[in-house]
Amino acid sequence: MTNSDRTSLLFDAQGSLDTSRLQVSGLDYQLINTDGGEGLRICTNEEVKGQFLTLRSAANQPWELGDTWQVQAVVSNIGSEPMQAEMFVGNDPDGLVRWYCSDYIDLVPGQMDTITVNLAWTPWINEPAVPLVGMRGAPGMTKTDLAKIQSIQFRPRYATRETVFVLHDVWAVGSLQSHSSESFLPFIDSFGQYKHQDWPGKTHSTQELKDNYTQEIETMSASKSGWIFDPYGGYAQGPLRKATGFFRVEKYEGKWWMVDPEGRLFWSNGLNCVNANMTLTGIDGREDYFEGLPTELEPLGQFYRAGTWASHGFYKDKIPFQSYSFLEANLYRTFGDTWKEEFLDLTHRRMRYWGMNTLGNVSDAQLKAQQRTPYVGTVWIRNTPKIEGSEGFWGKFHDVFDPAFRLAVRDNMASQRQGAGDPWCMGFFVDNEMSWGLKGSLAIAALHSPATQASKIEFVKDLQEKYIDIKALNGAWKTDYASWQDLLIRQEHEGLENAQSDLNAFYGKIAETYFRIVSEELHRIAPNQMYLGCRFAWANNDLTVAAAAEYCDIVSFNKYEYSIANLSLPTGIDRPIMIGEYHFGATDRGHTHPGVKVAKNQADRGHKYAEYIRGALANPQIVGAHWFQYTDQAVTGREDGENYNVGFVTITNTPYQELVDSVRMVNHQMYQRRLGSTE
Repeated sequence: MTNSDRTSLLFDAQGSLDTSRLQVSGLDYQLINTDGGEGLRICTNEEVKGQFLTLRSAANQPWELGDTWQVQAVVSNIGSEPMQAEMFVGNDPDGLVRWYCSDYIDLVPGQMDTITVNLAWTPWINEPAVPLVGMRGAPGMTKTDLAKIQSIQFRPRYATRETVFVLHDVWAVGSLQSHSSESFLPFIDSFGQYKHQDWPGKTHSTQELKDNYTQEIETMSASKSGWIFDPYGGYAQGPLRKATGFFRVEKYEGKWWMVDPEGRLFWSNGLNCVNANMTLTGIDGREDYFEGLPTELEPLGQFYRAGTWASHGFYKDKIPFQSYSFLEANLYRTFGDTWKEEFLDLTHRRMRYWGMNTLGNVSDAQLKAQQRTPYVGTVWIRNTPKIEGSEGFWGKFHDVFDPAFRLAVRDNMASQRQGAGDPWCMGFFVDNEMSWGLKGSLAIAALHSPATQASKIEFVKDLQEKYIDIKALNGAWKTDYASWQDLLIRQEHEGLENAQSDLNAFYGKIAETYFRIVSEELHRIAPNQMYLGCRFAWANNDLTVAAAAEYCDIVSFNKYEYSIANLSLPTGIDRPIMIGEYHFGATDRGHTHPGVKVAKNQADRGHKYAEYIRGALANPQIVGAHWFQYTDQAVTGREDGENYNVGFVTITNTPYQELVDSVRMVNHQMYQRRLGSTE
């Protein structure tokens, strides 16, 4: 950023500090002098959760950000520990919008850097506006109502100890350009690509699809890769360990490993959603977005189907709705009626050529059944009783104390058991990105539930056993319950600050019960496969992780970070870790949403992949990492609106060459690097 890019100064630590513009929660601040000049020193305490500083515009001089492209803040870490400084622009009540209008940076001690938040999905907007729906990132649209932005919030991200950082200044940067929207619609071509832009590798004809496939096959066939994989993808030249005929974990020379069925050391390098039908996008209500859609009677019309899932977004209340699979249509254009068989074969070949050895979560059942690439099983625990007082991005939490929970787990295991007894199946993920919340939160959710809630009944029973008399509970909690029945019936509970130890204890009991029941039921149907955990996401606490470590063979996390070299479990817990999801995306090839972690372009995606995997290989606890996902999501969004550039291949089944070149380079030395025999 140069000074000429800056359009207005929103906060200046060099000037006089107007404390009326600051709102704090749980932290301290003061104006100090640093090597970078004056700055606002922000210090959190050990109880980091919920601590933030909010900067507001001056009452007599509101910010005017109606055409602003970016907000940038200069911050520095003056503490003794690495940290992540996060900025939220605006105070939009929509959780997704709040996320869109935020970003963060990693800072080592002594480092100064700039946090940048784009306020629109593209550096231009359509005039007049074209209100696009059903996608999280839309071309020509702002992320929120920019005229209403009058606050910016700062906090340490996922911190678990005291942090000290400095806010130096905050700038509005650049102005959004205006583009005429007269001919914007349709903006998706017949191949499912963004229409109003060209780029290297974009498909312009069916013949190009066929020529690209022929060239790719010739390149893979001519390659002398030198991979040192055994049939399962283990280290053929490495030490031979005990072979059990199935995958297992073992600590070898101070590092956790998986061991494949033949007894070779195995590090799981995988791709999620390796599945041709993962690119469905909704058509209903958006027909004018698409150019040249086929009729249902044409050969390409076979790729229409009913959308039956939409947890969020435009289609949430419109199920079922008509959707279309552009990837499958493009595979049909390339291969004709045998497209599915060709897709399966090509995918296995690509995986081995790229140095990948695992079909990750939600991959094609036919791919897995061919026993050519190891895979993970996936079980979703559906139709369970829920804690009514709970909430979360993917829904309410299971009530693990209701007897119907175990029955539902058993039924779901039986119906989703593909892989049980198969040597190529390393184990099962069960559930995904569950809403564990903050420590104690599920216990509070139980209290906020009806008196018939099994988890609430269990909690009250535990409290009765501990306190005997309701007066003793009231004395400890500083509450006024008239009786145990009063506690059970009430659904509104305030002032529970003094109940934290009991809330934490029951929260831990929920976690322990969940993992124990799932483990028991999984091993009923798959005694030879590993329990790979629930793929924790966002921030997690030591109670949930400790419970998972007790019952899971591998503790799994979806970790969207730039590095996981220093990822670890809570003190005293030594178990292997698997990364269930990560990715890096860019907006240089027709997508407007880069995904969770941003890269500058396709080459930078490859660079960030290499750095991530090198960090994972250096981490003694990590036994694998699975990229989300195999193909790009549709430009117009999957059923819930996600439309990320996160694929190894495009919607036209074309690999991103810059990315896969980096992938092959790193994966070629994966095992030597893990064993420490190469730099």
